[in-house]
Amino acid sequence: MEIPQSPVTERSIEIPTVYIGNCMKSRLIEKFEDIKLKCPESLPDFSKIDCCDNVDFVVQDGVVSAKHFNETLGFVIGEHLVSEISKSLEQKRPIFSQILGYDDKTGEIHIVIAFYKIINYDYDQYTEDRDASLEFETVGYY
Repeated sequence: MEIPQSPVTERSIEIPTVYIGNCMKSRLIEKFEDIKLKCPESLPDFSKIDCCDNVDFVVQDGVVSAKHFNETLGFVIGEHLVSEISKSLEQKRPIFSQILGYDDKTGEIHIVIAFYKIINYDYDQYTEDRDASLEFETVGYY
């Protein structure tokens, strides 16, 4: 009798078209909805990971690590993604990234990444309350 393989746990993620935080309003310029991370040498503790958890990035010596809290989930591969993440971090532009799914048997983790361009550097609560354009947007906060 064949034992069924455990499926990759996956959820739907809604990527904000507008991202607001730190008194700034940013607009989505590029998104990647299923990025497979290169596995680290030791697998992360999957009992501490849920789909839709936020992912942070650290750039060191040209290598981009995807992290959940302080634990390395894997490494971003692909010249364009590495370049865009590095530029966004240098320019202090927001990056939306969450865990899309994972397979705790193989260690394979998939994430969503979205990049934003800052369109308003002086965006306070007063301005947001009067911004009628948000009615037609998917708004995220960081």
